[in-house]
Amino acid sequence: MSREIEHFRTVEDLTQKINELIDELRDKKNSNELGVMFRVVIPPNEPTLYKEGSQGPYQLVEGVRVCDYKFEKATGLEWVIPDPNAGLSFSKTGSHLKNTRKMLSRHAKGYNSPGPANVAWWILSNFPVPNGLEFKQDSKNKHHYFLAATQKTHVSKLVEKLRWISKRMNIMIDETF
Repeated sequence: MSREIEHFRTVEDLTQKINELIDELRDKKNSNELGVMFRVVIPPNEPTLYKEGSQGPYQLVEGVRVCDYKFEKATGLEWVIPDPNAGLSFSKTGSHLKNTRKMLSRHAKGYNSPGPANVAWWILSNFPVPNGLEFKQDSKNKHHYFLAATQKTHVSKLVEKLRWISKRMNIMIDETF
């Protein structure tokens, strides 16, 4: 499977591409069909997994940030348990993505140390969400979604699913740095 990688030099390039994808993959702008979802990725992290030393002050278990999913602590963080308010963050709209990218790029290389912030997108009609995961709308922000666990899952199985997703996501590389 080849992965489409593009570059953007300005926020306008990013906004144009995002709006094109939304128009193409959703029936109308206010559609309940997600069609395409977006995620900010700070290098050298992957679209769905983090690399040690590049995840901020958060603990990692096999590349999964403990703060992203709800872990069963009694098992030594081996199991992820369902929680509709936990999971990887995704943006539904261009404006949410733009704000998230701006905020994360300010701290990409550490606190108050700006750096690149790439954008990854997932076309759901081509690659549906794996069993045991589901997009759940954030109750506090209708443009923010969690890729949440819907069943108790061993962290190694979650990592397999997140790697599968990552390989199917396209990336737009930030060249503004």
